[in-house]
Amino acid sequence: MSTAVLFDRYGDPGVLYPAQVSDPVAGPGQVVVQHTAIGVNPIDWKILSGEVREHVPMDLPGGCLGVEAAGVVVEVGAGVHRFRAGDRVIRHGRPGAFREYEAVAASQEADELTLCPDRFSDEQAAVLPVAAGTAYSALRRVGLQPGERLLVHGASGGVGLAVVQLALLLGASEVVGTASPARHGLVRAAGATPVAYGQGLSQRLAEHAPFHASVDCAGGPEPTETAVRLVAGATRRVTIVPDPAAHARGVPFLEHLPLELGSTLDLIGTAPFELPVAARYPLTQAGEALAHSLHGGVGGKLVLVPGGERMTGQGDPSILL
Repeated sequence: MSTAVLFDRYGDPGVLYPAQVSDPVAGPGQVVVQHTAIGVNPIDWKILSGEVREHVPMDLPGGCLGVEAAGVVVEVGAGVHRFRAGDRVIRHGRPGAFREYEAVAASQEADELTLCPDRFSDEQAAVLPVAAGTAYSALRRVGLQPGERLLVHGASGGVGLAVVQLALLLGASEVVGTASPARHGLVRAAGATPVAYGQGLSQRLAEHAPFHASVDCAGGPEPTETAVRLVAGATRRVTIVPDPAAHARGVPFLEHLPLELGSTLDLIGTAPFELPVAARYPLTQAGEALAHSLHGGVGGKLVLVPGGERMTGQGDPSILL
């Protein structure tokens, strides 16, 4: 038996509960992965609330969140040739990763598993798919070219920090990122010029113009208006926050494409790249982690640690920091 965090009805993070479940067995075309780190993302609480149930339906009761994780292959099913027991892997795609062990489709067509480059720790691997994959897709969408200048709204979040770093790897001459003053150190460390949110933002950004492209990771009227004002052409602007008003103003929404993870890893290669982990929680405290994510202003990524409750002996996530 092993631990999984489940929910039986849509609701807030309080409906999540830890449960003991039977260890999975690798069927034909599957491998069993022991998760060592699990990423927590806004899509998790959107799924939990039922907001995206039409696009991401869940089998209830017994639903399981989690769209990204890192781990080790511990069992290989019949017909699997891409992976072997002991391989470190990144698990990405459909929900279901809030558990210690998971049976995962191993085919290339399923696109749920990628070999983990040796350079990444388990934590860094676990938080790559959503943040870095979305960032890569956004930069390709706006067609960022070497020597161009990029505006990033919400540059201190997981996706924003990934956008900054990948843009520089693509050859951007300068990246300007908006963030609260408390997060400017994060933005600067990633390689961008930070600009504070708040009254007068448009004027402060205009001092750094012109911009060739923009990626909005924050959402809202102000990022939309400044993107439209400072970046010419709707094809050079994108937001990762769904907002009909932004689309109407010429800032289209981009949804993460999981198939981009391999290309993202190729771009990163051996270059410096890191997404800061803002907090770590034991897997059994997934509800608390999700509430943290829902509150916003995280300034990095949140990670669940399977077995963390045994490591700490208590439920204080700060012990794991």
